[in-house]
Amino acid sequence: MTLCLRLLAVAFLLFLPGAVLAHSPIKGMDSFYNGVLHPVLVPAHLLAIMTAGLLIGQQGVKRMQAPLITFLFILIAALTATGYFDLALPESTGVMLLLSMAVLSGVLVALEMELSLMPLMAIGVVVALLVGMDSSQPELQGRAKLAILTGTGVGGFLLILYAAAAAEFANRAWQKIGIRILGSWATASAFIVLAFTFASIRDV
Repeated sequence: MTLCLRLLAVAFLLFLPGAVLAHSPIKGMDSFYNGVLHPVLVPAHLLAIMTAGLLIGQQGVKRMQAPLITFLFILIAALTATGYFDLALPESTGVMLLLSMAVLSGVLVALEMELSLMPLMAIGVVVALLVGMDSSQPELQGRAKLAILTGTGVGGFLLILYAAAAAEFANRAWQKIGIRILGSWATASAFIVLAFTFASIRDV
């Protein structure tokens, strides 16, 4: 519980400078907030990150720290590689892989599976890599590109952190059932989006 509160405080401090700078005329701040919202507004990113966070949180506070920190560093590395070394995935490939990860994590959440540290970290690493490599911004340059990629990193970390905290705070039986239902909903949603994505690719 204490770890969750500390991580939430760190996340707030990470977000605070951006909130302050938003009132300044520095060019590119709009891009930063677009980046923060990016993981929430892209269904594949939202579902993959949220289900991974719920799964990590279900494992208890002792096993949360390493997967969350690993996710953050891998996400930063992947965003850097995507933004400045053009290592982005083809759009449809990234979406389908992210949705597949959402299905996997969502099923594990729904079943309330207890996992060891290594599988948890592996899921976090894969999701972070896919989100980062599916977040290219080829139309932006310079400060605007840096701002939106930084925002995406902050938004992605906040999303997985809050999802993990929600699952870890769910101590009562009805709360745990609610988390499992959320995992089932996310799995079904990922299947639906995956089906639409596959159909659109086939029609091209």
